[in-house]
Amino acid sequence: MSANMHKNLFPTAQQMTYLDTAAEGLPLPQCEGAFSQYCRAKARGTPGRREFHAVEAETLGLAARLLGTEAANVAFLGCASDALNLLALSLDWTSGDQVVISDLEFPSNVLPWLRLKQMGVNVEVIRGDRGALREEEIIARITPKTRLVSLSQVSYKTGAYLPCMGKIAAAARKVGAVMSVDATQALGRCPVSLEGVDYLMSSSFKWLLGPHGLGIVYIAPGFRPRFKPASVGWYSVQDLFSPNRFESYALKKGAACVSAGMPNFPSIYGLRQALEFLLQVGVERIDQELKPVVARLRQGLTELGVELLTPAGVEVASGIVAFAHPQAEEIGAALEQEGVIVWAGDGRVRASVHLYNDVSDVDRYLNVLAPILAGRK
Repeated sequence: MSANMHKNLFPTAQQMTYLDTAAEGLPLPQCEGAFSQYCRAKARGTPGRREFHAVEAETLGLAARLLGTEAANVAFLGCASDALNLLALSLDWTSGDQVVISDLEFPSNVLPWLRLKQMGVNVEVIRGDRGALREEEIIARITPKTRLVSLSQVSYKTGAYLPCMGKIAAAARKVGAVMSVDATQALGRCPVSLEGVDYLMSSSFKWLLGPHGLGIVYIAPGFRPRFKPASVGWYSVQDLFSPNRFESYALKKGAACVSAGMPNFPSIYGLRQALEFLLQVGVERIDQELKPVVARLRQGLTELGVELLTPAGVEVASGIVAFAHPQAEEIGAALEQEGVIVWAGDGRVRASVHLYNDVSDVDRYLNVLAPILAGRK
């Protein structure tokens, strides 16, 4: 079964033209049964916890497989924003330190660093070049004062895929800076490499086909000794009932040190189903089979004469194609009235393609969009 034939598994994708995974992914239908399984375990009371922790361990293992790492390097937090804020609060900052980000970042990867300005930290914002980032410019902006480079694997704004994290990470490592990657718009849809990455996070409810309430966090083994989490709780320590618990504590090894309390078990049950499905289909396969669909989307928008924000080139292509328009919200509302769901706002219209989409979705989007645009010239 090809990736786009999975549309048959998603009722919403059959009922409408759904092109908004970058905002809200359609959940794998099996998630509903997973929630019921959680409820049955919860109804057993304390004995049900054995199942909770077994499912948690299994899901961490699946997330690790998707990332190509060991389960000990992966943990769950409440969301990707929690992971970014924890990183910001857990590093020792000095006035004059520098954080390098880009203007293609979602606010989650901007706000925690702006907060550091009150401590004298400088936030260096690299401007995108025709919707993408140039590796050489990023590397050139890394200086001995750089403490952190934090970039998205795929831009939520333009859909540009940044394939060269390894070289950027190497440049960061030369000056002792941390390399952080927001993989929210990539994980589950595009290849994600951990080469040189110290810290990575992703939401669970977009391309991963899972529920809300989880952030997947990766901490590189080499970075872990330098990482001193700003939060701590009974779930993050090795021995919560240690005889010396009123005097000292020892954090769990690996990424488990970030989980201060009970995780979101219902969402973990749902994510387990979604990760099993994605691993069975294969993210590389999804990416390859949808490249022609994304290319058709970009070509069709070009033919309609819109101002594309998404850069050209297969090497920077992801599942997102966006164009600028001063009446973006009105266009989005008109599309929704015709059963075409995209994201529209912030002066742009963004369509996103996942494994439940095919060329027929793109063609319908373009056919409905054409007269809407014509009426707004």
